[in-house]
Amino acid sequence: MMTNLAIEAVEYEQATAVVRSRIYGLLAAGFRQMTEEHFQELSHHYVHSWKDVVGFLAAGEGHFLPLVDSISEALKTSTFDTLYEEYNSLFLSFGRTFVTPYEMECMRDTPQHSLTSQAELADVAGFYNAFGLNTATDVPERVDHISTELEFMHVMALKEATALENANTEHIEIVQHGQQKFMSDHLGRWAKRFTEAVIAIGDTGSFYHVLAKMLSIWVDIDNSLLFDEK
Repeated sequence: MMTNLAIEAVEYEQATAVVRSRIYGLLAAGFRQMTEEHFQELSHHYVHSWKDVVGFLAAGEGHFLPLVDSISEALKTSTFDTLYEEYNSLFLSFGRTFVTPYEMECMRDTPQHSLTSQAELADVAGFYNAFGLNTATDVPERVDHISTELEFMHVMALKEATALENANTEHIEIVQHGQQKFMSDHLGRWAKRFTEAVIAIGDTGSFYHVLAKMLSIWVDIDNSLLFDEK
């Protein structure tokens, strides 16, 4: 039988996994390609969802709260047209991508990029398929798009929370290892480069400029949660 301390530890881990899942989901939503429907969702729910979740982040709250306020201001002064134009100018620019939102392009000129793009893409897709994320129906963007990789971590953290709730030790270890592996092999190796580029090019205080700062901070926090505390 578990002691009270053990039960509290499990409940803490479960709560942490839920918060991690929500943050990844919010980041993924922020970097999705802009549509009118998506803009309405961001305008009505996004800031409230962030404010609801950052209060649980004792270590990161001081960094996140001002950025949530900045995101709020950016959305208040934005229309669908302005955010659509901002997304396209940063990430599409009518074929001349200023900041690539794709891991393969972002890592192409690094020594770590030793495999072909197709092999790397297959590896990313392999993670998704192994954990039940159907790339044909569940992934609107390319598998290595920043929003897709963030969505995968959202799903994985939620799976971890469920496994902890069910006390499924084997499944807990599998999903924790899967997150660590995906962070080290994929998301964690290029997220900083991506956010630095967005911050350097994006207009100060704009939606994606602020969102990139939030992602940069979160990657550092979650690396500590995934590796330092395991």
